[in-house]
Amino acid sequence: MNTIRNALEGELGYAKLTFSPTDLATLRTLIRDQWLARIREIAPEQVARFEAVSIDRYHELAGLIDHKAAWPKLRRILEQPAVDTIRGLPTFRKLEKEFGQFVISDEENLGRENIYWRLVRPDSLTDVGPMHADQWFWALGHGTTPDDVQRVKIWIAIYCETGKSGFRLVPGSHRRDWPYHGEHRDGFVKPVIDIGDDQLDIHMFDSEPGDAIVFNDRLLHGGAVGGSLSRVSLEFTMFVNKDRYFH
Repeated sequence: MNTIRNALEGELGYAKLTFSPTDLATLRTLIRDQWLARIREIAPEQVARFEAVSIDRYHELAGLIDHKAAWPKLRRILEQPAVDTIRGLPTFRKLEKEFGQFVISDEENLGRENIYWRLVRPDSLTDVGPMHADQWFWALGHGTTPDDVQRVKIWIAIYCETGKSGFRLVPGSHRRDWPYHGEHRDGFVKPVIDIGDDQLDIHMFDSEPGDAIVFNDRLLHGGAVGGSLSRVSLEFTMFVNKDRYFH
């Protein structure tokens, strides 16, 4: 049994991992390149203005484009060369040491592993979803899981303001069932929890850029908005060998 796995199945349902400054710089470059490529595609006349700022200042220029149309999930999934680069990072290899060789899920059926980023404007509640467990998406038919694997999720803070923006969670929530239903939004059925945030013991994940949370996919969580800068995060689902995970 490994220490991260123990934490995922233990009292809290998650563990913290930190990417090195060098690894963080690589992740930032990969995301920025895709971000600017998309701006270049939809608003070439504005790209110089976006090139002049860091992505955490995106909200200052977001009014120059149609934000929602610009950033559907499919436009935020990294291309295969970027995935290959991430798989070669030293911090990534720590995950392989813990879990053995694993596959990253392809829930969007693109024929490649799905590592994707999120871009959240400060105080823009429409940029984040409600509290949920990732397991609910799979239960509602979004993606398929092989029988011989266990799903493990990771969320990485790329740009965030500690205590103001980032990741919210309910510690220990992976140990019970929560009521939810599915609603058809953005082209497929998404889960919606049937109880309010005021009935949940929600905590902020205390993250700085480069910090990651590895968590049980039954854990209740959601995005946090706030602060004065745009938040950028990166995430993916690992398919871990079930025998390795439970022994």
